[in-house]
Amino acid sequence: MGLLRSLLALSVVIYHARPGSTLLVGGPNAVRCFYVISGFLISYVLVERRQYASVRSFYLSRYLRLYPIYVVVALLALAAALLMHQEHFLAVYRDSPPSAIAVLVLTNLFLIGQDWIMFLGVQHHALVPVANFNHSDVALYQGMLIHPAWTLGIELSFYAIAPFVLPRRKLIYALLLGSLLLRWYLVHLGLGTRDPWSYRFFPTELALFLAGALAQQWLLPWFAARDAAHRGIWSLAGTLALIALCALYYELSLPSHLAVFVLMGAFIALVPLAFLFQRRHEFDVKLGELSYPIYIVHWLVLSVTGHVLRRLGVLAPWVWILVVLLTTIAAAMVLNKLVGEPFERLRVRLRGAGSPDPRRRWRGSIPLAPVEAGRG
Repeated sequence: MGLLRSLLALSVVIYHARPGSTLLVGGPNAVRCFYVISGFLISYVLVERRQYASVRSFYLSRYLRLYPIYVVVALLALAAALLMHQEHFLAVYRDSPPSAIAVLVLTNLFLIGQDWIMFLGVQHHALVPVANFNHSDVALYQGMLIHPAWTLGIELSFYAIAPFVLPRRKLIYALLLGSLLLRWYLVHLGLGTRDPWSYRFFPTELALFLAGALAQQWLLPWFAARDAAHRGIWSLAGTLALIALCALYYELSLPSHLAVFVLMGAFIALVPLAFLFQRRHEFDVKLGELSYPIYIVHWLVLSVTGHVLRRLGVLAPWVWILVVLLTTIAAAMVLNKLVGEPFERLRVRLRGAGSPDPRRRWRGSIPLAPVEAGRG
């Protein structure tokens, strides 16, 4: 799962570095896959491991996973925007009303609510809700220090309800059905296939988190027993299948909507095997630790390297992608070492001892080291 998560993060990097690229699965699809993985992992630590002593410790631990790296990168992005005189960023604060500026400052500062910026606009110098963020006198999203961080707002919304929803199967089913019906209704209205409603609206994306959680609760016990009986062959095969699907996604001879359905179905069905593979291979865990830093730092890297490459007159697309990828990976390694690892030690102290459910007999075959990877 670690390599898989990092490939998804790199897919977002390539999507932003070279819009229209057909490498890996693209940005929107990678985000959707991350929602499934996040639902799976959070269900594991809350329901399976019962890893947190209280809801408060869960909230604090998750925030400490996201916020320290985010705030370091956000401060660097602010410095870069001011030093490079990024007009698209500065114009937002110059042309927006005080209410919009306040919302932007608060969301940039605390991370919470960044996804809702995509549903707000400025009309007649007033902050108003909009169905399309382009229907605004000011492009408010340009005022975000880290544009892709809107997904973290959706993650935090899921974390807010997870302790109360994931231990209750009937509630999961009800919310899953409600989320799917809402998506169908929005598609019927003509909104559901349009940005930002297609993959930025938490109530409809909730279905992917919940599907990931059900994959953990339903499929993981079944897969774990068979993988143990076959000495890890199942987990290896499932992980390789997902990696191959990510690499060859754009080679599928399917309509786009059907290809997305196949990708999501495969991730929901096979993510337990990728998880079991990670449990058996320490190197996969290490690779997974870079996925969040890669995701959060790549926008800053793209902005700075793009500025430098343009000044140098380097315009070849493959050079841009290569430079951005290598610089992003290097920056992610530094962030993880200097920021991620120290705060991870703090998070370990915040966790409860965990109390595995004795009713799950298959659990003995899985190493029970804490799982706090994933993008969120």
